[in-house]
Amino acid sequence: MNMEKNWITLREVDEAEHAAKGTAFRAFRRIEAHWSEPQDFRVLHHDDDRAIIDSLRAKQRIYSSTVNLLLLSPALATAVRAQMRRMITDPAE
Repeated sequence: MNMEKNWITLREVDEAEHAAKGTAFRAFRRIEAHWSEPQDFRVLHHDDDRAIIDSLRAKQRIYSSTVNLLLLSPALATAVRAQMRRMITDPAE
């Protein structure tokens, strides 16, 4: 599996929506129950997936402070972006 090309990082989603760091993660948490790992998202652990994490960090696709990494499928990234927009218009959403 090509983690670098087929998956979208939370930083990329935050930046696409011009949102503060962490906004995409909070949006993901609100809709996470409707999606499943490993089809829709992947969690990479710093002990097991260091090479991939370091590569994405070197390409500035993740935040420099990232330890463990959450990657989103394109479909889930789209849903997270929609949730982020709902959070702006209706913070209780």
